[in-house]
Parts: sequence; C-alpha cells; structure tokens
Amino acid sequence: MNGARFLARNAFLWRAAFSMSTSASPRTVGLVGTGNVGSAVAVGLRKIDVSVKAFDLQQNNYNFLESTGTTLVNSPEEVTKDVDVLITALPKPQHVKSALEDTGMLSMLKEGSVWIDHTTTDYNETIRLGELATSKGVHAVEAPLTGGQGLMTVFVGGEEKVVQDVKPLMDSYTATFLYFGPLGKATVAKVISNMLCAAHLVAAGEALMLAKKAGLDMSNFFDGIRYSAGNSYVFETEVPLMFNGSYDPDFTIDLHCKDLALGREIATSNDSPLELLGLTEDIYRRAMEKYGKDVGSSFPAKMLEDDTGISQQQPGWEKWSYTMERVSGGGIGVVHRNRGK
Repeated sequence: MNGARFLARNAFLWRAAFSMSTSASPRTVGLVGTGNVGSAVAVGLRKIDVSVKAFDLQQNNYNFLESTGTTLVNSPEEVTKDVDVLITALPKPQHVKSALEDTGMLSMLKEGSVWIDHTTTDYNETIRLGELATSKGVHAVEAPLTGGQGLMTVFVGGEEKVVQDVKPLMDSYTATFLYFGPLGKATVAKVISNMLCAAHLVAAGEALMLAKKAGLDMSNFFDGIRYSAGNSYVFETEVPLMFNGSYDPDFTIDLHCKDLALGREIATSNDSPLELLGLTEDIYRRAMEKYGKDVGSSFPAKMLEDDTGISQQQPGWEKWSYTMERVSGGGIGVVHRNRGK
C-alpha cells in the first residue's frame, strides 16, 4: 500500500475525528503492524492519551508515528512487555500466525491481557488462535475494520464482557461499532463485505465500458448513477480512480484476491453457492496474473480497457479526492473534491 499517500490524505481527518475522551482506566497498548490501519489505530489511541508501543518488521510510517508520541520498538519482546492490550493489524492470516504463534507473542503476554486483531483473516484461524490465546490466559477479540477518511467501522466478535471492556479503545479510532457475537462471526461479515466490494467494482467497470461505447458523456453518466438506484459506495469512490488512471493504489489486488479466497472457503464450508462472486474472483485472479500482485485493486477495470482498447480516463480528474460525512439516519455520504466536469 502507498502508506505515505494515505497518511497525507487522512492525517487531518484522524485528528478531527478522534479528539475525544474516555472514562476507561489508562492502559498500555502494544501494536503490531504500522501500515495504514495500524497508523490510524495509533493516532486514535494517542488522542485519548493511551500509551502505545509499536512494532513493524518493515518499519512502515515510523517517522509519522514518532510525531504522535507512539513509542517505536524493535522486537516482539519489547512490544509485548507489560502491555494490557496487544493489537495486530497485519495484511494476511499467515502474518498473524507468524507473529502470535511462530514468534511466540501470545506466550509473552501477561495473564488477563487482551489480544485484538484488526486483520481481515480466515475465520477458522481466528477461532483457533482465540482458543490458543485462552489456553494462555489471554482474551481474544476479533475486530476487522472497514471504511476510512476518519469514519472507520469495526466489526467485532468475542466474549461480550471483554469486548465491552476494550470498546473505549476502539471508539477512539472508529466511528461505528458493530458487535456480531462469538469469535469468528465478525470476520465472516467483513469478508462478505469485501466480496461485495469486488463484485461492485467489476460491475462498475463493465457499466462504464458500455456507457462509453454507447457514446454517453462519462461525467454525466457518473452523476446519473450517483443519483440513481444503481449507485454504491464503491461506484462513487472507485470510478474516479478509473477516470484518473490510478486504479486504487492504496489497496493491492493481491489483498483483494486474498479476501475473495477467504470468502470462497467460507462458502464451501457452509455449502452456499457463489455463482456471481465466484466469477468475480476469476476476473480478479486473471487481472492479478496479467499485471502482478502489487497493482491497485481496481485493475480488473483496467484489464477490460486493455482488452477492448478503450481507455476510461477523463480529463479533470487528476486531483480528485473525497471525504465522508455522516448523514441523517446514520448513513455515510461521499463528498467529492476537485472532480472533473
């Protein structure tokens, strides 16, 4: 992910959104993973004066985090020593396993501490690691995150009493808190959400191509969908990235394919058909094979452009950005900045 671009775009929003207080007793938090999500977590916690120690093998965003008062450490032993809560915010399930089990971080935590995992991961692995944590006297809470721009939503699973105890911490960096029940349920919900995002994106790319071939004014078409029943959050925030040719560089196609594979595993274990979402995964995997795993997650639309020889790039969208705002009834609206005409 392009962490520097993400932080530059969101630093002000984080500061504005999370300047709040909590009655929770002071705690020390260890943070493993300082990419986009981990950095947002650290900023929120520091806003409520929680002591944060952070560790990342790649040292992502270390300079930025140091300016927030986050303590940067260099080993698993340091990040787990004397912490009340350990938070993991890592790219993939294997990274969580490596940190907690292979490296032994769970064994380093003191009895009665809490492990919170913000990774979008394999729900069976979440349950297994949760049981391992329990055997070592550590409470496990799953908490995958979605959204951004200062309005993140957290899907939470685990023992309700433990969840409520650490909720003030998560409230410092999220805007919406949804409790799904026992460990594993929140991860299933988050994976399904990411599957829907992928399907929306593939459909948006095909809709744009049809509109372009039919001779429509593309900016007018964009607004027409925005104000109609066909709109979605993905359409509003991904189509401009097709118009400016960046194709969502802040979330890689590799990570989205990981989420689609996790969804397929959930569907298989629950004997649930995946005709449309299965086709979506096939399209994503073809795009990753063609362009590589590090390109943006909107590249299935780029593949369609290359296959047809028709570009969707439009003038005036080069500096496009957006913010998210609460709307009446509890929803979230997208506010477009510097958009083309």
